[in-house]
Amino acid sequence: MNRKHGLLFFLSSCIPGCGQMHQGYMKRGMSLLMTFCGIFAVAIFLQAGALTVLMLPVWLYAFFDSYNLRAQLDQGAAPEDAFLFGLSDMDSRQMSALLQKRHSLVGWGLVVLGVYLFYTTAVDWVTDFLGQFFDTWWIYNLLAYDVPRLAVTVGIIALGIWFIRGPRKAPAEEIPAFTPPCQEAGGETSQEEVTPDDGQS
Repeated sequence: MNRKHGLLFFLSSCIPGCGQMHQGYMKRGMSLLMTFCGIFAVAIFLQAGALTVLMLPVWLYAFFDSYNLRAQLDQGAAPEDAFLFGLSDMDSRQMSALLQKRHSLVGWGLVVLGVYLFYTTAVDWVTDFLGQFFDTWWIYNLLAYDVPRLAVTVGIIALGIWFIRGPRKAPAEEIPAFTPPCQEAGGETSQEEVTPDDGQS
């Protein structure tokens, strides 16, 4: 049985993730599409065009994966639809368990997002007010774009250094104090206790 053959399938396979979603694999396709768009968004935000090179292997993987998936479906061996690249933790009960374990991480992420939105709003207000007196376009570019990119760059460097160093080693445990052997099972000691002779008969 042939499934999803033809020009429409080829065109959908040219868009990362759409070839998978065209065949009903929504989780698989969304993970590829989010990865592809995420790399593009980071490259735009950091103004680092070199990062867009990473989009090529994602595109190639998505294109050939759609055809490989079609071949498996033609043979009757339909794989399970699941998120790729470790994104399966975002699904159903695993998502709630992840949030319970990493609630502080999620909270800090929301705090950082809120601070960034507040910062950009404040920059708009300040530059609009100062723009009544002199040209503030360069100030706006500096505060709204350059400073956040610099902060993200410093964060990436710090994260890389943290990964290179690895987790801190636990301090070496002290040598435990020597303890005498336990009494034997009959309540008798392994050797008789010797008491010093006090010279009395």
